[in-house]
Amino acid sequence: MIRGFYTAASGLTAQQSNLNVIANNVANISTTGFKPQRAAFSSLLYERINGGAGNAISVGHGIKVEKTDIHFAPGNLIQTDMPMDFAILGDGFFAVENGEDGSITYTRDGSFRSLIDGRRNYLADASGNYVLDARERKIELGEDFDYTQIGVFQFENPYGLVLAGGNGFSATEASGDPEDVDRPDIKAGFLESSAVQIAEEMVKMIEASKGFSFGSRILQAADEMEKTINQLR
Repeated sequence: MIRGFYTAASGLTAQQSNLNVIANNVANISTTGFKPQRAAFSSLLYERINGGAGNAISVGHGIKVEKTDIHFAPGNLIQTDMPMDFAILGDGFFAVENGEDGSITYTRDGSFRSLIDGRRNYLADASGNYVLDARERKIELGEDFDYTQIGVFQFENPYGLVLAGGNGFSATEASGDPEDVDRPDIKAGFLESSAVQIAEEMVKMIEASKGFSFGSRILQAADEMEKTINQLR
């Protein structure tokens, strides 16, 4: 019956991780440019046992969360009429540079502001990271500032990007190197809303909750069977 415990426990762990992903999506339903995540499952090792009469039976050992995908569906455009709000139409990401360590991350959140650094004024995001142009240089705000200076970058495989925190993504070997988009379509005075669909997330939450409940009942049944076997000894 130990197999039953481990199988049920793997299901509980996987569904808990799934619920955490769903909860994070729901929590970011109002986050500008947020892209929802989806948990993908896979079966654990199968074992072939003798089922009698020469028949082999494959017995599984539960499931696991194989990976968490990012769903890059576009959000709706929200008109704000704010001069430093920008939205990308189509594919692509804004690039921002961390002022402390110089690392570059990529985001769809175009709610920018001005940042005074010494005697200069730069375009920055809400966290104080510098917004970069197509050559990955800081954008200085002045009389000649034009939002077409803002760089937009795309990746050969955007699904290879990893979460970097703060609604941003980091490039990886799987995503490929960033390439600047020639003549990107940027809308000034607009923001991209979160791509989370609340109805879809609620359905997923119900399914995950039922899966968790089912796993709990299996674990309880395995425990009761183990008690019965121990009483027979």
